[in-house]
Amino acid sequence: MNTNRALIERCIEAFNRHDATAVADLVTEDFINHAAIPEAQGRAGLVSIWEKLWTAFPDLTQTCQDIIVEGDRVVCRMRVRGTNSGPLRFTRMPLPATGRPMDTEAIHIFRVVDGRLAETWAQRDELAMLRQLGHFTLRSNTAD
Repeated sequence: MNTNRALIERCIEAFNRHDATAVADLVTEDFINHAAIPEAQGRAGLVSIWEKLWTAFPDLTQTCQDIIVEGDRVVCRMRVRGTNSGPLRFTRMPLPATGRPMDTEAIHIFRVVDGRLAETWAQRDELAMLRQLGHFTLRSNTAD
């Protein structure tokens, strides 16, 4: 089995166990997350993000539906599921728990260096998540 593929699989397993220590062992100290704010960079930043997610969604899991490995890059199409039973604290205005489930998809591209994750780019369907949680609704501007 490809070692970079195995690394991603171990990372997803650690995420699904909500094991911050295991996650920290799989990424470089200076991990770059192109989908995160500057204050959430590095190994500590990734662990902080994941701990916020685990607080908001205690049953949160990721399932890799497709994986492509090419050199030092690994692309993973993921399904992300969980129930929002804690506050979601990614904004200056935390969103309260709704008790609602969410089921979305994301695509991550990882760069591997010396057997650890060094960099990631992500496309997530955050709008679908917010809609499923009831924090965002689409309304028509036309009168019925």
